[in-house]
Amino acid sequence: MPFIDTLKTYGPVLLEWLRAHVVALSVASVTSFIVSILFCTLTIAYLPPDYFLSKRRTNRIKHPVLRIVLKLLKNLFAVLLIIVGFIQIPLPGQGVLTILIGVVISDIPGKRRLERRIISLPAILSTANRIRSRFKRPLLMLDESME
Repeated sequence: MPFIDTLKTYGPVLLEWLRAHVVALSVASVTSFIVSILFCTLTIAYLPPDYFLSKRRTNRIKHPVLRIVLKLLKNLFAVLLIIVGFIQIPLPGQGVLTILIGVVISDIPGKRRLERRIISLPAILSTANRIRSRFKRPLLMLDESME
């Protein structure tokens, strides 16, 4: 059992490292939590109300090099949000919302179907619309078949 042997070898080292860096890890954790909440809230608040409708949107950036660079940066940030979202899964709603925001800003195949499925969950949709109401933004619109 190679995993058990590895755990026996590196487990104490990892625990010692965690004990030595507990303050830095705590600060990083609290900071990422706060930034995640702020970013998710602003993204949900300023998402176009018709974003989840089945119609297609057009690309507004015309310069090809700039479009590729921005697409790469956007997708790297999306992957980071999805990873942070999975880490936050134990927090009620926050992890799922963070994953949703990561999926929304990414360009992964099948993302439209996935994000529309996630937002159609009553708890997620009501939370997102409550956030939008606080910012005096119109509620998110869904296709009739999704509601």
